[in-house]
Amino acid sequence: MKRFASFAAVLCLALAPAALVSAAPKDYKVIYKADAEPEEGSQMAEYLVSLLGSGNAVADSEAAGGPERRIEIVNSGNMSLWEYEAYSRKGSIVIDGGGEWALRKACELLAGKLKDARVARGIAFSGSVEGEVLFDRSEGSDLRILVDNIWDYSKDTIPPAWQRLGVDCRDAVRAPQYAQMVRAYMPDVLALQEYSSHMDAEFLPRIAEWGYVHTTTGSDGNWNNTPIFYNSGKVEVVDCEFVLYTPKKWSNHGSKSFTSAVFRRKEDGKLFALINTHLWWKSEKAQPGSIQARAAQIRLILAQAQCIKARYNCPVFVTGDMNSEEDTLPIRQFFEEGFVPCYRAATVYANMENGHHICSPGDGFSRVSRRKGADRKTGAIDHCFIWNAGDTEVKVFDCITSYFTVPLTDHYPYFIDSRL
Repeated sequence: MKRFASFAAVLCLALAPAALVSAAPKDYKVIYKADAEPEEGSQMAEYLVSLLGSGNAVADSEAAGGPERRIEIVNSGNMSLWEYEAYSRKGSIVIDGGGEWALRKACELLAGKLKDARVARGIAFSGSVEGEVLFDRSEGSDLRILVDNIWDYSKDTIPPAWQRLGVDCRDAVRAPQYAQMVRAYMPDVLALQEYSSHMDAEFLPRIAEWGYVHTTTGSDGNWNNTPIFYNSGKVEVVDCEFVLYTPKKWSNHGSKSFTSAVFRRKEDGKLFALINTHLWWKSEKAQPGSIQARAAQIRLILAQAQCIKARYNCPVFVTGDMNSEEDTLPIRQFFEEGFVPCYRAATVYANMENGHHICSPGDGFSRVSRRKGADRKTGAIDHCFIWNAGDTEVKVFDCITSYFTVPLTDHYPYFIDSRL
């Protein structure tokens, strides 16, 4: 990481007297790069303004020079995704970070310093959010489930489209970023799809440091591409099952399956269950019978949910890439059995994005979505349901749309905060 600017700020502090000046937050104008991604530009500037309690956010293309104090938010490209620094420069303060989460942390630290009516003339600090837990659970929730289809790209070469973009999509590069996302949100349970043994070798050792364990890696020589991991410090497995969809014609070489697990929370002994799946993927046009194949796979999930209810009578969550929109035959079966989408059940907040964007070997990546529907109800193929809820309350359903997730997979991760 280059630290020339922050070193200069520290040097100025060392040479100058420790004078203190009035620097009330209202004195600052927050400047962001007009061409930056919103999370690192306009939204980040507005976030800092909200932390300060006053001021205004202005794009650099519209920010005329003037006597007012300025805070500039930039991503110089000199840092890793997780690093940040802040320093004084010619009467302004510069926040530089490698990505959204790093910039967010720097804004929070800076706001804390500036809220003091008297601060040191020179601002100089730096750090990294790598390995930090960053996102608190919603108020009153005590269970977090994190879900994603992480794109099986188990190759050791970089596709030409990605080379042109200057981005490495190999598992060795993506796995540390996925691991940091898990750490940042620290779910009780993690459910993935398209999870290869190749990715497992890169990913599992990292999250194992924080206590995460496989429920099952598969059975009868079949690798589990739809695994469930759990935080062993928070919950324990009561029951677990892995089911590979058959016949293999509809399992895509054994990658389509479901994993079912019943958990007991260590703190209070409460039970909950999760069924995580990936359904057959082709369209009816591409392969006749595909809709009925997905419908049949969902019927197996419904039967498994009934077995869990009969034995444990606990709330059941169903998550996964179902390759079907909400208003289709396969998904309607959930509604007929009383399953409720978590975005509808959420009492505090629900993100309505369809959760899908371009990311493939041939196309590279972008935020453009090719789904026919723009929102979750009409365009989503990743679903999350709750059933037999009892007193369980879903509070938040949210997609993680930070820009760094876009090159990781064509599915935005999502999480559910609930109160058991």
